[in-house]
Amino acid sequence: MNEKNLQGASLMEWARRRKGYSQQMVANRTGIDRRLYQRLEHGERDIRRASMRTGLSICEVLEIDPFLLVFGHESPNRH
Repeated sequence: MNEKNLQGASLMEWARRRKGYSQQMVANRTGIDRRLYQRLEHGERDIRRASMRTGLSICEVLEIDPFLLVFGHESPNRH
């Protein structure tokens, strides 16, 4: 597990808790397996290696900028 994995994982956990969602709720709303979501959130799997559909679904459900999740900064087009 590297620092980038942990940054994305920490953001996912923070955003999920902010919305009051369980990991199972996020998994259900994104259409992915709960265990996969857990691995992504804990940094055991790198979100940058997930499918685009999975990554964007997580961002949509948790209302986070995909650039922030993947690159650690907001999209350059956001104002």
